[in-house]
Amino acid sequence: MSLDGLIYPLVNWLPVLVLVGVFLVYAARSQAMLKGQNGKSHGQMLEEHIFEMRRQNDMLESVVRDQELRLQKLETARRATATNGTTVTATGAGNGASRVAAP
Repeated sequence: MSLDGLIYPLVNWLPVLVLVGVFLVYAARSQAMLKGQNGKSHGQMLEEHIFEMRRQNDMLESVVRDQELRLQKLETARRATATNGTTVTATGAGNGASRVAAP
C-alpha cells in the first residue's frame, strides 16, 4: 500500500474524526458544568435544599404552635382577671412593650 493509499482515507475521514472529537470534548465539559462547586450534582444539591426547607418549615410550625399556646394562655388569664376586676400586664412579642388592661 502506497502513501497515497493511506492518506486518501485519512483525509476523507478527518471531518468525521474532528466532529467526534468536538462532541467528546463538549460532552466532558457539559458533564463538568452539571456538577456544583463542591462536586455534587444538581439533583443532590436540590435534595439537600428540599431537606433544609422542610427542616426550617418544621421549626417555624413549632414556633407558631408555641406562640399560639402562649397567646391562648394570655387571653385566658386576661379574661379571668377581667372578670375579677384586677389589672393584667403582658409583654408584647419580644419588643419589650407591655399592655395594661383597664379594670
